[in-house]
Amino acid sequence: MDITAITIKDALDFLSEWRCPLVLLLLAGITAVLTVLGILAVLVTALVKSYALPPKKHRHGASAMFVLGSGGHTTELLGIVSQLDFALYPIRTYVSFSGDMLSTVRALQLEKEMSSRSSSSASPPPSSSGRRQGKVQTLELPRARNVGQSYFTSIFTSAVCGFECIFAVVKVQPDIVVCNGPGSCVLICFAALLLRATRIKLTRLVYIESFARVNSLSLTGRILISIVDRFIVQWPSLAERYKDRGVEYFGILA
Repeated sequence: MDITAITIKDALDFLSEWRCPLVLLLLAGITAVLTVLGILAVLVTALVKSYALPPKKHRHGASAMFVLGSGGHTTELLGIVSQLDFALYPIRTYVSFSGDMLSTVRALQLEKEMSSRSSSSASPPPSSSGRRQGKVQTLELPRARNVGQSYFTSIFTSAVCGFECIFAVVKVQPDIVVCNGPGSCVLICFAALLLRATRIKLTRLVYIESFARVNSLSLTGRILISIVDRFIVQWPSLAERYKDRGVEYFGILA
């Protein structure tokens, strides 16, 4: 009985301390963030199936957003981008995340090389009547979670990253988003789906699973496989395993 009385008294004393309002405010903030993220996830998942997009050709070229990870992810994606016909994507946006300046530098280097290759071509450029004027830009967004960061604090950094992703996608309004595995690209894809759900921009999503994934999908791939428009793998074993999920296989792309 005495122990119970002491425990209750200690609890009441703690609740009366000056730190209690801060603790309650922190808990309320966490709850609000998780609630908003949960509502957005449910909303997007429910609406995306109602806005399936048929194939579409952009007469004057498309605006493309490429989401760069770091290290191997960037190497793979830029290798794939280098094989594209830039005339079909005159507006190109490269998205990187804080602390990864190397990806931005490599993307700009690729653009410079592709421009030099194009200018040295002997064939004259095709008529650009009605075609979008070429434009290249880079965006740096905050990371959802840094290496070694605690899961508790990553709640807040993920929320900040999510809002920044929404602002970036609304600003650029790409016709297509291409990504290949970094976890932060999930937030970019969800932001694009919000634009699609609200009919602001009918952005298509293409996910290319990393070359390193031979027998199983990455966590990012497992999240996005049900919501992207095209899901591409680079190994026949993955294509066979997930053939009922609509995956596509064109060999090794990177």
